[in-house]
Amino acid sequence: MNRIATLLPAVALLFSSCKFAYRDRDADLVVHNARICTLDGQNTQQTAMAIKDGRILELGPEFQILNRYRAKRTYDAGAKAVYPGFIDGHCHFLGYGLNKQKVNLAGAKSWGEVLRRVSAYADAHPGSGWVLGRGWDQNLWPGKAFPDNDSLNLLFPNRPVLLQRVDGHAAIVNRKAMDLAGLTAASTIAGGLLEKRNGKLTGLLLDNAVSVFQKIFDDADEPAKREALLAAQHDCLSAGLTMVCDAGLDAGTLALLKRMQADGSLKIRVYAMLADDSANFRQYAGGPYIGDRLIVRAVKCYADGALGSRGALLIKPYSDDAAAGHGLQLATRDHFLDVARWCKAHGFQMATHCIGDSANRLLLGVYGEVLGGTNDLRWRIEHAQCMDPADFKFFGQYNIIPSMQPTHATSDMRWAVDRLGPERIVNAYALKRLMLQNGMIALGTDFPVEATDPLKTFYAAVVRKNADGMPPEGFQMADALGREHALRGMTTWNALATFTEKDLGSLEAGKLADFTVVDRDLLTVGGNLLPGAQVVATFINGEQVAGR
Repeated sequence: MNRIATLLPAVALLFSSCKFAYRDRDADLVVHNARICTLDGQNTQQTAMAIKDGRILELGPEFQILNRYRAKRTYDAGAKAVYPGFIDGHCHFLGYGLNKQKVNLAGAKSWGEVLRRVSAYADAHPGSGWVLGRGWDQNLWPGKAFPDNDSLNLLFPNRPVLLQRVDGHAAIVNRKAMDLAGLTAASTIAGGLLEKRNGKLTGLLLDNAVSVFQKIFDDADEPAKREALLAAQHDCLSAGLTMVCDAGLDAGTLALLKRMQADGSLKIRVYAMLADDSANFRQYAGGPYIGDRLIVRAVKCYADGALGSRGALLIKPYSDDAAAGHGLQLATRDHFLDVARWCKAHGFQMATHCIGDSANRLLLGVYGEVLGGTNDLRWRIEHAQCMDPADFKFFGQYNIIPSMQPTHATSDMRWAVDRLGPERIVNAYALKRLMLQNGMIALGTDFPVEATDPLKTFYAAVVRKNADGMPPEGFQMADALGREHALRGMTTWNALATFTEKDLGSLEAGKLADFTVVDRDLLTVGGNLLPGAQVVATFINGEQVAGR
């Protein structure tokens, strides 16, 4: 009895201490009943976290967090998976939104179907203004031949029409459009191609020839751009994206982004790359802009075109069309050197679109010349789609980040082997080999070329199949990513690729509370169940911005 009497004061003190500590800290939000994949250095798994003023206060076991914090709001995750907010490492955010204001040509099975969609759109939008469309892909059509503008000229003799291919690197225009642009059979455009047949223009344009019409998009008024940005934001937030990297914007659009974020209408984070233009360089000569939800710290260049339109710059000619030659180089080496030197001098990251093996070799050489060796400038090659085996090592040698889009592989695989041939295709879409160079890879979608859905990115990176589950054995599985690596490519490594790793990319105390709730565990669910995964909710700064 004496022993019990001795213990009673200690027990009383213990209960007194617990009562005193019960919910003695304030939080804006407590997330609980969750399977939180933190992606911290130890890959810690937790079940709850507390958030205040947009940042994570603490993660831990369910009852520890619930008992410690007085929360204004709670979110019951329903035992679902919670990940750091997904980041799209390469997309065209504004372009995606503007495309919603055009004729949607995605998935058209023939040129005839394209014409029917365009005619229906024109009837619904009468007048004399431009008819704009995007999304056609001749690889989906019988014969896979590029179109000409004969039918467009008959249907639209007095109204200009511009229809971009799905990748944006090719377009078909009618005669009225060419007349407005002053294009004739005698016209030549460096880094571009105007297809001719029997000495006459067919209306097919490649790469810099398409850029002749860029002013149409640049001149979109502010209300149209606002509508486009909000439409793009809606789809991105619904897909679980908390930040997007827009690969090429002008200074005027960036000013609009700042205004929309200031008035609270644009909540998604944007890491913006300046379009390669002297006016943009003058505007940002003072250095990068680092805002709360907008960062302008990169410059986007284009070395070549796209593989699907045979504009990608190859070391050897195209295997399926000798007449296409080696593809197109869109600017001189001296130009790329000038941009690289400007970027290094002004504190900007250089990011260059490189599809073909020759384009990748060209820019890796330029980067190496300016960087000089190991560094932490985090310059990027966008796409890095077709590589020569001898060039992989330069990513590691100069600490260059491969920024790649796994769904390109599963979209292109039906025809890419024809373009490249059996020897070159094995060194294309090499996610794993490029990831191993620096132990990281930045993953994105390149939307609107592909869908906005980051879960499709994960599936294509890990399983290497398309939406139809083809091929059954997966496409070039030697370059598939492991599940953790694919997830880090959408979160942790994209944060590194955008210099935001102190705030984003993992769920840790002190970091911003950007997270995505998914209805199944991407790291453990069977591969056949991955295509059915759905985003349940999206949070930015602890605010629920999408989902239920």
